[in-house]
Amino acid sequence: RFKSRYVRARKLSMTKQRCTFRTPLATSACWAFFAILASHVSGATVSVDASASAQTLSRRMMRTESTSELPATAATTPLVSCGTMRGKTPWEWKHRLAMDKICKDEDSKALMEVFLDKRFEQQYKHFYDDDGWTDSAWVSYLKVSNKTGDYFAQQALHMVQSVHLFSEHPVVIVNFGSVIPTELDPAIPRLVLLHARPLKEGGARFNFNKFRAVFFAKAKTGVSLDGDMIMVGKQGNDLMMRTREEITEKYPWPMMPTHFLDRDPRDKALKWRGSNFLQYECPHCPDETMRWGQAQPSWTYWSLPFFSRWLGAKLAEREEQGVPTKDILEDEDLLNVALWREGASKSWCMWQPGGVSFIWENLYGQHAPGMWYDDPHYYPRGVPIAWYFAHAEKSLDRVEKALNFLSPGQVDMAQPPQHIFYHDG
Repeated sequence: RFKSRYVRARKLSMTKQRCTFRTPLATSACWAFFAILASHVSGATVSVDASASAQTLSRRMMRTESTSELPATAATTPLVSCGTMRGKTPWEWKHRLAMDKICKDEDSKALMEVFLDKRFEQQYKHFYDDDGWTDSAWVSYLKVSNKTGDYFAQQALHMVQSVHLFSEHPVVIVNFGSVIPTELDPAIPRLVLLHARPLKEGGARFNFNKFRAVFFAKAKTGVSLDGDMIMVGKQGNDLMMRTREEITEKYPWPMMPTHFLDRDPRDKALKWRGSNFLQYECPHCPDETMRWGQAQPSWTYWSLPFFSRWLGAKLAEREEQGVPTKDILEDEDLLNVALWREGASKSWCMWQPGGVSFIWENLYGQHAPGMWYDDPHYYPRGVPIAWYFAHAEKSLDRVEKALNFLSPGQVDMAQPPQHIFYHDG
């Protein structure tokens, strides 16, 4: 039933954590093992069996004009569109208010449709309720150029595999291209693959799709993960609980992990540590209200209007609250500037250190990091660090080494190391 899609350019053999068998039966059996393992670690029960009817799924969808820009595996009716907004629950109301702001622009309506990959219908029915919402999700996005062996698809597969080792929450990935990322096999039990149209050429850059993925995932609580990240232990699940606690009706803004860089223009004259300072310049932008954050926002449904305000402004290339969004070229820059403009004051510790060597050198070596990334305003004694995820390792071989290190039999899957937080004092 599930076709094996793990065709790798180097034809790597099966390791302890990689489900890359050549036969569908073996591939499915391997991923079933990971589902059992994850449920053992988390105490949850996992099944890919359908728990909602096909009629319920179809009620959430509305006919769209065209799916010509989408892969052949995309459903013909969207899960989310400007014509499917409802408002029975608090999360639906926030989603509707957020979508309304963007849907007023005729040119943006087609960009606000998302389609389930038909091969992942069982996973969708398992993790989403009758109203089309999931309680929590790791959310990512990608676009691939090659049907097999694509670099970004392999990165995403590694991220998905790591989450299956340590988390019971689903991974929702939105594909913003017309090519199917075949490495993301429908045999993967905690993966939901969605498809959406690409942004218009010459407009906002690709990474602004991160904002769109927030709307499309319809997660009451979500954390954005890049494809070049891997989860390094079950302690990373704390982010979901803490996000629900911190982002509420009274404090609705998303939160980002603190960046290793100090980008405050005020520090230019201080001759700050060269590897720790990169000035951010933006005419007409507000002053910082907190240290620069890295673009892995976490949110609850209370945050959806924030994403809508700023994504809508960026797509229309208009000012928002006096900020010239047309001149802000990167998603991370806009997230930081928007949070400053709205007076946000909360950020996470650095929970996504760069590279993967810290896994064996610091996390399992129980050794403090060598740099604390301090600044004179917010963290004069250094940024607190939590070993939750690894980020920005570009070598697939090194990521595979890390996944081998974290595989069953190599580390205690149920119990993380004693010290997972570090702070200089």
